[in-house]
Amino acid sequence: MFPWGRYWGGGGTQGRLMGAVPVSQCGGLFVAAVLSRGDRLPSLTGFRFLLAGVVLAGHVLTLGRFYEDQDIYEAADVSAMASAAAVSSFFLLSGFVLAWNASPADTAIRFWRRRVVKIFPNHLVTWTLMLGLLMATGTLASLPVPDPGWGEAVRNLLLVHAWIPDMADFSSVNPVTWSISCEAFFYFLFPLLIRPVRAVPARLIWPVIALVAGLVVAMPAVATAVTDEADPGSWSPLSTERWWLIYFCPPVRLLEFVLGLVLARAVQLGRWPALRPRWPLLALTGVFAARQELPEEYVWGAATCLPVAALIPAIATRDIQGRGSLLGRRGPVLLGEASFALYMVHFPVLYAIRAMLDRRTFDTVTATALAVAVSVLCVAVSLLLWRGVEVPMMRRFARPGGRSVPSARPAPDGQAAPLRQQDPAP
Repeated sequence: MFPWGRYWGGGGTQGRLMGAVPVSQCGGLFVAAVLSRGDRLPSLTGFRFLLAGVVLAGHVLTLGRFYEDQDIYEAADVSAMASAAAVSSFFLLSGFVLAWNASPADTAIRFWRRRVVKIFPNHLVTWTLMLGLLMATGTLASLPVPDPGWGEAVRNLLLVHAWIPDMADFSSVNPVTWSISCEAFFYFLFPLLIRPVRAVPARLIWPVIALVAGLVVAMPAVATAVTDEADPGSWSPLSTERWWLIYFCPPVRLLEFVLGLVLARAVQLGRWPALRPRWPLLALTGVFAARQELPEEYVWGAATCLPVAALIPAIATRDIQGRGSLLGRRGPVLLGEASFALYMVHFPVLYAIRAMLDRRTFDTVTATALAVAVSVLCVAVSLLLWRGVEVPMMRRFARPGGRSVPSARPAPDGQAAPLRQQDPAP
């Protein structure tokens, strides 16, 4: 029977915790570096804003349709691949941070409570806003939002819509929420997954990483083998079934989340190599440069997953070692804290603006200025949503009895204070 109490095991008898790993299990220099900094990884919080910004930029370009020069949209292939890479990064990052923060004193019920309070208020606000826009304006032909029936709307509200291989469901209401549907599945399984991940010994951590990474890379080939090709003349090079299985299917995307878990375990054990972020970034650049040579099935996350999987621990170890980065400055960290709100609210804002403009397009200079203004507006609205909804709800309901989170202590050199790392939701 599953232990629904202290589900991470180990209790409090093994000494002070570093992330989820007792100090006694880790190397001395590594542990000293971690304990001197606390367990917050501010650069990963700033990284979240960068990822949300990539998704925002891609959607403003390809869905905003502000440019009258259609040649601009030749960049759509690259922006779609970048957005897919950002979502894949969110899944990896979610697993990494949750594993890093896992506490033996936590319970499954408390964990699920925090996750519901974190994601559902923002989801409810943006679901209501988007549904109201759809009812007021009708479905815009220029944006990929099917006209939802009540069944699709309710499944979207309950975050189960990504399980259905039909665009009427996985793109319903606020289309970006398919990834939150996946995250809800990951959160449900996390109390079951963290125990075996924590049980992986140091000598096996790299074989486990290789196994999970291999499964991620193999899934497009599996999807190709078990699904049909797109119909001739279809708007997409992939059939809906194949696209869903590669990109939207929660059990398939779970592999990236699990990879994030085991990568965090490798860092906690001191088994991650001294890798500078420039090398994963260089590899990621090479993947984008080879975009035209890649099978379409690999564009939706599999091709970029491995470089990003190396980048996240590389960024984290800089914080652990006290070196930090520009992403760990107060500005990026603040925007990173609001990145979930940005991810959730940017599509309703973009939809409302596109509805007001009807089918109007603009010259390149005007369209670029408009795209920048819309992006800034989305960030401003996301800060309001974060500060007005997400923060008060987390303070009031995330913990039993409504206990508030301690305030940050001042930190030197413009870095964020060493509080506990907040796990992301894309």
